[in-house]
Parts: sequence; C-alpha cells; structure tokens
Amino acid sequence: MSFRHNLLKEIYEQPKAIIDTLAKSHDKVRSLVHDKPMEDRIIFIGMGSSYFASIYAKYLFSNLPKMNVDAISAAEFLHYIPYVEDKTLIFAMSQSGESIETVKVVKELKKKSFQVWCITNSAISNLATLSDEALLTYAGEEKCSATKTFLATIALLYVFWIKSGIKRGYFPDEHDKKATRKLARMARIIADRLDLWNDLCRGLASRVNNANSLIVLSRGYNLCAALQGSLLFKEVSKIHAEAVMGGDFRHGPIELTNPKLLIISLAAGRTKQLMHRIAKEVKTLGGDSILITDDKSIITDGDILVDKIDEPLSPILFTVPLELIAYNSAILKGRNPDSPQYMSKITRIE
Repeated sequence: MSFRHNLLKEIYEQPKAIIDTLAKSHDKVRSLVHDKPMEDRIIFIGMGSSYFASIYAKYLFSNLPKMNVDAISAAEFLHYIPYVEDKTLIFAMSQSGESIETVKVVKELKKKSFQVWCITNSAISNLATLSDEALLTYAGEEKCSATKTFLATIALLYVFWIKSGIKRGYFPDEHDKKATRKLARMARIIADRLDLWNDLCRGLASRVNNANSLIVLSRGYNLCAALQGSLLFKEVSKIHAEAVMGGDFRHGPIELTNPKLLIISLAAGRTKQLMHRIAKEVKTLGGDSILITDDKSIITDGDILVDKIDEPLSPILFTVPLELIAYNSAILKGRNPDSPQYMSKITRIE
C-alpha cells in the first residue's frame, strides 16, 4: 500500500509496532519484573507524548496496593525538583531517547545514585545509555509527529503493569497471557478498522477546519489519548486545541461553547454516560461535538464507534481516530502534515 505522506504511513504501521514491541521486549520485561527489585515509589517523567504516556502509567500503577506513583513533566522536574526519597525509581520515557530535558534530569539523578529505568525507541540513545535499565519499543524509525511510538509505549506500559501486579499478588498468573492476547487483539482491530476509520475521519475533517478552537474531553485512562490527540491537532492541523478532563468541563470551559468550538468527547468505561451527556449538551448549547465511543447505543451520525475493550486498554483504540482526524484536516487545508514549520522531531534545545 502506498501513502502520500509519512504521517499516514506511520499511523498505518501502528499494529505492527505494537506486535513487534510485545514480541521483542517480552524477555526484558519479564527479567526486570522478576529479577530486579522495584521500589514502592515510582516517578514517571517525559516530555510531550512521553509525558502523556507517563500520565497513563500513573493511572495504571496507582491501582497496585501500597504503590506511591507520580507523573511529572521532565522540564518541570529539571527546574522545580520535587523531594525525592532515597528509595525511588525514576522511570524516564523518550521516544528518541534524546529529549533535552529528560536527558538532563537523568544525568542529574545518576549523579545522586538514583535508580533510573527508561522506555525509548532507540537502543543507542543517550537515555538508554544513561539509564540502569532500558525497555525498548520496536516501532521502527518515526519521521513525523509521534504516533506509532506512542501506542507502542502504551502497550509496553500495560504489559509491565500486569506483570508487576502479578508479582505483587494483585493479579492472578493467567493475567499475563491474557494481557498479551488482548494487546494482539487491539493490533488486529486497528489493522482491520484503519481504512473505515480513515474514511469516516476524512468526512469529519471539515468540522475541524470550520472551528476556531477544539477541545478533546476525556476522563481516566483516556486522558493520555486526549492529550496526544490535542497535541497532534496543534502540530498537524495547526488549530488551537487542548485536552480537558471531562469532570472539569462544567467548571469553566463550558463558557467557551459557541458554533466555532468543536468538542471531541471520548466516552468509555465507568464515566461513559457522563461524557455522552456533555457531548449532547454542547450541541444543545449551539456548539459542535463529535463522540468517540465503544457503545453503539449512544452514537449518532458523525460519531465514531470503536470496539469494546477493557477500560485500561481503551486509549490504544481511542487515539487512532484522533490521529486520522488531525491528518485529514491538514490535507483538507492543503498543508503537508510531514513538515512542521517551527518544531523538530527531536527537541535538543530547552
């Protein structure tokens, strides 16, 4: 299959990135979980998409008993260093392994003999070299805005969480194989749905381009998907976009509602109905809204239906339509989604 742009090609490569990462990182994840002591205090750090993955990790690991987990922007950590106890594991993430703030933080922490583990897509990067342990994603070279490396990182974190929960006695042993099967199913679903979703998102692109501003609403695990989507809209569609937690919408952001505001609401899991209610209310108030959900009973024309899956895994599915909407809105505007105007793929300057 040929692609006009690298961004679309890399979106379509995401199923393979997930499968390859699961297969090639399995032994390393298992050895880390079983052979290395993991502290009860973990701080996940990163920048951009890697910081969003850190937020996802915080939601996951906070479910494990007796664990104290936080997610902090590497840039904030660097200049506003929080108190870090001696027995703290720093988990640094950077797809390139070269993000300037993340690398600087790790260098400082290693001077103080802190234990640092990382997730990166490059085995020869500074981050991989500096860290005590490196988990690799096997997404292949990524030339454009983060897509396949982000989903590969999410998948890797999910497996790491499941294995950690089993070791601590929180999950039964059979959850290990179930996790692998579920992620393989996610990859198949994405591969099977990409063409359909791309057609749907091509039709939704004009609604993005007709808006002056865009809000991606979510709750829980899907906050990372909303953040990732809003970043892509900024990078690729060149539209002001932000991620807002659904519970915060009526505490101020609702006042922005107008015909030129587009709300994309991610509705899954325990807060699905609350997110659906907001999407309907925005339309009642004169705004525009798109619902992305796994519940076919609540969708209307112009919404996107994804397959039903356990809520902790839902960001893997919910992220892809957001990527495709951003890509297609850029194409409709006549923009090249592969060529950012000001940013670079690897941020080397603070």
